[in-house]
Amino acid sequence: MKDIQDYLEKEQVDQMLEAAIECNTRDYLMVRVLWRTGMRISELLNMKSRDIEFNNHVINITRAKGGKQRRIPLDSQTLLLLSSYISAQSIHENRPIFDITRQHANRIVKKYGKIAGLNVHPHTLRHSFAIHLVRSGVDLRRIQLLLGHSDLNITQVYLQFKDTDIKEAYDRVEF
Repeated sequence: MKDIQDYLEKEQVDQMLEAAIECNTRDYLMVRVLWRTGMRISELLNMKSRDIEFNNHVINITRAKGGKQRRIPLDSQTLLLLSSYISAQSIHENRPIFDITRQHANRIVKKYGKIAGLNVHPHTLRHSFAIHLVRSGVDLRRIQLLLGHSDLNITQVYLQFKDTDIKEAYDRVEF
C-alpha cells in the first residue's frame, strides 16, 4: 500500500487560506474549493458556473479522470463566495471559473503554502481532504465516491494513521 505522508492538518490549511484571502479573492477561492471538495486541479480548472447547482449545494464534475462524472457537495459559504466571484468577474456559464493554466494554479497553491511555511502542491489538498474525512468518521465508500476513485482499494490508502491519531481514538474509548 502506498504511504501517504503528503497531507496537511486543518490548521495548516487554515494558514494557507488566511494568507490567500489577504492577497487575492481568486486564489483564496481556488485553495478553498480544493480543500472543501478534494477535487483534482484539472477538475477545478475545468469547472464552469453551469456545473454548480447552487440550490442543491452540489458541484457536478463532468470531466473527471477516466472520463467519469461525479457530484460533490459544497458548503453554503463557499458557494456564496463562488457566486459573488462569478458575478463580479462576469464569467459566462460556459467559461471556466478559474481560467488559468495548470502551471499557474500549481504556483498559486505553492505560493500560499510557502507563506504558511509549508511545501505543498494542489494534490496535497486532495490528500488532506481525504484524511480529514477519515478522521471525521466518514466511511470509506463515501470517500471513494467523493474522490471519484474507481476502486475502493485506491481509497484505502487514506486509512493510514499517525500514532497521534491512534492515541486520540484510543483515548475517546470508554472502558
